Amino acid sequence: MIGFEPVIAIAGSQRGWASELVRFLSDFGGARLKGTVLTATEALQTEYEVLLIDDITSFLSPRLVDRIQREGRKVVGIFDPDSGDLGRERLLALGVDGLAPAGGGPETILEIVATVAFDGLPRSRVAAATVREQTRLGRITIVAGGDVAADVAVILAGAFQARQRAAMVIEVDTITPMLAQRFSLPVVPNLLTALDAHLLLRGDVRDSFMAGPYGVTLLTGLPDPTDWHTVQAEEMVDLVESISSVQDEVILKASPYLEEPGPAKAREGRFDVSRALLGLAGEVVCLAEPTPVGLSRTLAWSARARTITAAPLHIVFESRTLTKFQRGELSDELLRNLVPDSITWLPVDNGLERAVWNGTPTPKGSFIRTVEKLGSAMVSSANREAL
Repeated sequence: MIGFEPVIAIAGSQRGWASELVRFLSDFGGARLKGTVLTATEALQTEYEVLLIDDITSFLSPRLVDRIQREGRKVVGIFDPDSGDLGRERLLALGVDGLAPAGGGPETILEIVATVAFDGLPRSRVAAATVREQTRLGRITIVAGGDVAADVAVILAGAFQARQRAAMVIEVDTITPMLAQRFSLPVVPNLLTALDAHLLLRGDVRDSFMAGPYGVTLLTGLPDPTDWHTVQAEEMVDLVESISSVQDEVILKASPYLEEPGPAKAREGRFDVSRALLGLAGEVVCLAEPTPVGLSRTLAWSARARTITAAPLHIVFESRTLTKFQRGELSDELLRNLVPDSITWLPVDNGLERAVWNGTPTPKGSFIRTVEKLGSAMVSSANREAL
């Protein structure tokens, strides 16, 4: 229950209103300041009743606002009128509980905080809640690992579309992005331009989509994997959920890594995106190299994945010429340690090899037929129509 003086937190801001408000509270009161939050995690874990946050705050997202509001807390967005209407419009689109101008002074901000705190649910929050209740998310399939992961993801999407399921592929791999290069597509637009459109209202997210092979819509990944630190897990989850609300199927071409390979602080947050998006998965396709070492890595990855999601798991062995004995040994070892929902062996296909070399779509052949068969089985075995 909100007390006489609301407990507030301030998201770190370089604008003058934040320091002015802190001084005003120290001298005159009007609210109890819990502290300053610098990340989305701190914003969720700190105890307060009202959060004050700039429209330009890097970690501000629809998902953050939604999670704060679901906990019974409220959000007041601060915008700069001198910078035009973009900031105010962004805050309204995010569904904040109240708006305050950055140059209005501490008393104006506190007056808006009090109104939000004591007057129940403002119209913006009611509207946002109504939209959330009416939102239906499409089924999300993760395709992780392997040099042919891009091909598998795109062919699966085509197979889903052949079953009257609106589908698209999003590359969320922040370590080994390959979609644009694999199909000779331009590196811009890409995932970063889509995030800018979604979070900062810089255009339409759909402007970042591309027409890909087999009539599939694509959103390509990072142009350079060294940009991984610019992508936050919370932002990625929010973008994927937003896109999946207008698709029956969303296939995520993801990284095959889930946790730090070395000291925890060496690459802090390097695999947060992979773990966060795996938590959204309705189904998981894991590509495995058909060797003893490759199988060992697949088993380790699957064990980590099982701590994050209970979604159906499909193991797909990559193309490799193997004897019947070798294939049997790999299958037996897999089943001794893991019971996947399906096992698929991709055939050696000369058409695929030529296509990879030339940067062109794989021609119709045994490779495509095998992946399409997997896609058809996935659609038939899951109750997708109820989603």
